[in-house]
Amino acid sequence: MTPDISGDWHGVLDTGQAKVKLGLRFEGDTVCMNRRSGAVDPLPLRRDGDSFAFELLPVDLAFELRLAGGRLEGTCFHNTVDFPVRVVRGVAPPTLHAIRPQTLAPPFPYEVEAVAFTGADGLSRSGTLTRPPGPGPHRAIVLSSWFGEVDRDQTVAGHRPMALWADRLTRLGFATLRYDKRGVGQSEGRFHTASTGDFAADLAAAVAFLRIRSDLGAVGLLGHSEGGHISADVAAADPTIAFCVMMTPTGVPDEEVLEAEMFNAARVVGGVPRDFDRTVGFVRALTQASKALTAEESLAQAREILRAAAYPPERLEVRAVIAAAPWQRYWATHDHTAGLRRLTCPALVVMAGKDLQTPPRAHAAALTAANAAATVVTLPGLNHLLQPATTGAPSEYREIATSLDPTVIKLVCDWIAAL
Repeated sequence: MTPDISGDWHGVLDTGQAKVKLGLRFEGDTVCMNRRSGAVDPLPLRRDGDSFAFELLPVDLAFELRLAGGRLEGTCFHNTVDFPVRVVRGVAPPTLHAIRPQTLAPPFPYEVEAVAFTGADGLSRSGTLTRPPGPGPHRAIVLSSWFGEVDRDQTVAGHRPMALWADRLTRLGFATLRYDKRGVGQSEGRFHTASTGDFAADLAAAVAFLRIRSDLGAVGLLGHSEGGHISADVAAADPTIAFCVMMTPTGVPDEEVLEAEMFNAARVVGGVPRDFDRTVGFVRALTQASKALTAEESLAQAREILRAAAYPPERLEVRAVIAAAPWQRYWATHDHTAGLRRLTCPALVVMAGKDLQTPPRAHAAALTAANAAATVVTLPGLNHLLQPATTGAPSEYREIATSLDPTVIKLVCDWIAAL
């Protein structure tokens, strides 16, 4: 006899990259799935005794669940990985986000000024300049955010780490500048057609903007992840940069560590990759397509690879465009330690022991070898966002109250102050 599972069920799908709230309603031979957009999709439900299966193909989800102990447990297949999933009866309770004890609020014991400067594309970049009390000239630090479409504060999962760095460094006696990336927040320009090289050019423009101000003096750079790379590239090309801090950068190309590191976040939450060798080969082939001489060649090669892999037609063109995008093409051929190797200013490289995106075991050796004069430090227990972590998976970011672990704040501030 087939058990009755009609009604509402809820749970969470943790992919390591994100935690997705699941809301399901079973009605006869269909299941309705609440999505983040608020839409409800009626899907065909397959039954076999106390086992149930359904798919949401547009977003690449396939569920296989079994009724056990009043719960539906099983797997969700997503992005070539089987993830464990469990749902229970009822409607999900409201989400309560962790309190952010490091959230900043005015008044501040320093000056805060809205500024704008001209980026490398000739369009305006909007930012925030903080200055210690007094006439100056004050030493200054430009802050650079990590990969992605993020604002001047690097706002992610309720955290604002760049605002926190600006606060701590200004209290230490430095002026700081942080700004929205091109096409983000109040900055003009186009984000999706920009590469890491374009972001580096914007950083150089930010440095030039600070140097025309009489109230500011020597300029140093501090960047997180991709922001660390562009900081090193800009400092290497400008011998007057006072110092460079790189936090959680990469040391080797992504394709060199695919076999060991590709499924890090998925595995720590219980995910099991399917067809591991095939998936690695597929990703490596797309990376090679990104290295083609022209964007048109990259796009054509990516389409061919995706068709050969029987990639879902409804998502094929989007995936091919990503492989041929300016950012992907630049990053696929970028020498990750070139800037660090050429630095002549003092340099600090900070790695995080539980970082699953740029894990020290894969990158620290190359970063250390790149510049014997640089200080390379690995802080245990921290994730890529530099929070105290349990697994290190990005899906934990929102659940962790701390935005920046005090150990990394102290390390960086002490190192800069000692200069």
